[in-house]
Amino acid sequence: MKVLVTGASGFLGRYVVDELLREGHDVFGGVRATSNISHLKEKGVGLVPFDLVDKDIMSSAVKGMDAVIHLAAYYTFSGKKELYQRLNVDATKELARLCLENGISRLVYCSSTEAMGPVDGIADETAPLRPVYEYGRSKAMAEAALSELASKGLDHVVLRPSGIYGPHNVDDVSYWFITSYGRRLATKFIIGTGKNRIQFVHVADVARAFSQALSSKAAKGRTYIISEGRSYTYEEVYAILGEITGIPPPRLHLPPLLAKVMIAPIQSFNSIIGRKDFMYRISTVDSVTCDRAYSIDRARKELGYEPRYDLRKGLRETYEWYVENGLIQ
Repeated sequence: MKVLVTGASGFLGRYVVDELLREGHDVFGGVRATSNISHLKEKGVGLVPFDLVDKDIMSSAVKGMDAVIHLAAYYTFSGKKELYQRLNVDATKELARLCLENGISRLVYCSSTEAMGPVDGIADETAPLRPVYEYGRSKAMAEAALSELASKGLDHVVLRPSGIYGPHNVDDVSYWFITSYGRRLATKFIIGTGKNRIQFVHVADVARAFSQALSSKAAKGRTYIISEGRSYTYEEVYAILGEITGIPPPRLHLPPLLAKVMIAPIQSFNSIIGRKDFMYRISTVDSVTCDRAYSIDRARKELGYEPRYDLRKGLRETYEWYVENGLIQ
């Protein structure tokens, strides 16, 4: 199958490309002029110009393809609402329209559990969408746009990965969390009770899910949460990091309000000097004091998805990669 992967040069993209190649697909990477394409060249992947802001380039990219996996997105800690709308919502809708127009057999879209926002208990795909960040809102809106086009014949599948981590991730929430711990910047306090739950997923598991969604007949029009099979409390995550790094986990608890007061001037300073640092943002306090726990039963039953990484195994592999590549010293 000829498959276009948008965002192929990114963190998740390189793993999805590799997985599709293992499955025998004819893979084409949708890339911008500024993309780092060294990995794609090494793999012999066909390169196709792709730009979320250029409809003509998108139209040319999908022509002759059998399927499209749409990973490219706008994501930053302090993004602008209009860019989320333009790049994550409008561009996705246009790409889906082009897929429909060109007879693409399937579009697999990378959404996020952030489209759901904080949850009560263990949430599945039927839970109401309550995103709290612009990124999550844009993903929820893009999902709605795809559902509208499904009524016109669009064959699509939506995957909602939770927090993705793994080697080669150098600018994401999990990257900041792991490296901050490794640098002893996040080892002094636990914000709140530490009992709130979070759920991660290794990038290789996500890549396999995209391959499964591409070929599953049962997946047409369906949405799937892609994650590890269980969630962890923040205390448990810190304990695992402590075991892996040899750095004792934090024992002192910091009330959320006090944490916000302490973080506010750091966030302001980082904003002035242009430094991106997820760990020192007031919104992070809110994030770590609510629950993000999910069920992957639907993906297991309908896709045959089964994660191969638990958090201990995956974090150890990721931490060692960061050390080997000088990101933690």
